[in-house]
Amino acid sequence: MFIWNMAISFQLFFVIISGVIFVFVKDKSFKYYALYNLFLLLYLLSRNDEFYDQFQNAVGYFLGSHNAEVFTQIFNFYIQIIFYTFYSLFALYFLDLNKRNKKYFNNVLWLLKFLVVLFLFFGVLTFSLKNAELFIALYTFLYLPVMLIVFFLTIVKAVKNSGNHKYFFLFGVIVFVICALISFVGTFVPSLNIGNPMVFFYVGIVIETIFFSLGLAYKIKLMNDERNRIHFMVIRHKHQKQISKLQGLLEGEENERKRIAEELHDGIAGDLSAIKLNLSYLKESINDENNDNVLEDLSEIIDKSCLQIREISHNLSPSPITNYGIVSATRKFCKKIEDLYKIKVNFSYTGEKMELSKIIETHIYRIIQELLNNIVKHSEAQLAEVKITYDDPFIEILVKDNGKGFVLNSRSKGIGLSNIESRVRYMKACVKKESTENGSTFTIMINLNEIPKT
Repeated sequence: MFIWNMAISFQLFFVIISGVIFVFVKDKSFKYYALYNLFLLLYLLSRNDEFYDQFQNAVGYFLGSHNAEVFTQIFNFYIQIIFYTFYSLFALYFLDLNKRNKKYFNNVLWLLKFLVVLFLFFGVLTFSLKNAELFIALYTFLYLPVMLIVFFLTIVKAVKNSGNHKYFFLFGVIVFVICALISFVGTFVPSLNIGNPMVFFYVGIVIETIFFSLGLAYKIKLMNDERNRIHFMVIRHKHQKQISKLQGLLEGEENERKRIAEELHDGIAGDLSAIKLNLSYLKESINDENNDNVLEDLSEIIDKSCLQIREISHNLSPSPITNYGIVSATRKFCKKIEDLYKIKVNFSYTGEKMELSKIIETHIYRIIQELLNNIVKHSEAQLAEVKITYDDPFIEILVKDNGKGFVLNSRSKGIGLSNIESRVRYMKACVKKESTENGSTFTIMINLNEIPKT
């Protein structure tokens, strides 16, 4: 009775658990497991003499006592066919044979449906003949052998095709089948002297349920791992699209910079040079001291304009990177800032020789360029420092000044800061900003292993 009560408790518990899991996970295996547990619960209740007699008496009110006895015997065995069918469906789905061996899955599905309909017909036939023993014989010598063949074939298919959760389940189901066979044989072969053969059936149910619980926990873990893997792939794909889009924008910006630099150098600078030549010709042709002064002033303005255009052209063009590399190009740019704007810029580089792609070198150079341009335009500083430290795979860029600082959380961002953020985001770098009334500091940490490969 204790084992029977335990089996009943297990079945009630797993009817609820499998139903709840099916609602949230939407996996068909748990729906069939809930139905299996429900019909198995009915069968277990029928194994209690009190419940069995109550059911037979209730049927007797409608069919008569003799018909009720035949009907109850047939119904008792047909319930076993129902719960074994649901258990088989559950096993096929739980072992993922519906995905990994569809042909076998469809064949077994058809066979299970056929057996349910066939034995429903046998049940009606044997009831009309008032011969429950014939139905039990058909169950024993037809249904059970066919299901045992399906059982062994399913084990073979599961070993070949299912995931690691199969081992818990297969061990539990093998124990359950063995115990069920012992119970069945012990019930119909008295000579074996098994005192209470149903105890084996109850024990088999309990052991199968315990090992199914372990298999269930492992399968849920596998399902979560797969869901997380798919989620990660989706996120990675979206991120890759964003990186590709950002790279396209940055490459487009560099191409546009190069085009403007070429137009400034070849177009406007050339026109100014032609104007200066014409002014020189006018100066030689017209001997007027007043005109000479005007022409000299115009020549100086044109010289300054040519110098500024040349500097703008060089800053826009990626040629410094191509010609000198990131370290030398940055050192030369710092020297130009000193010469043009009279701001002392101390540059230092620490570490081994860097061998980076031109794209990454260009991004680093543009970041330093934008930061120094902001210092020139907004900081009112007299001293700036640019420091590059390379410790493979990390590159640290430090740009600081002794100017008036800036508002850290300002919502308005200029084009320069937006460009810096775009390049930092592309390289998955980290930025630390510090600002006081005595100056500002930008520290950018780049991990070369984190930069997307495109």
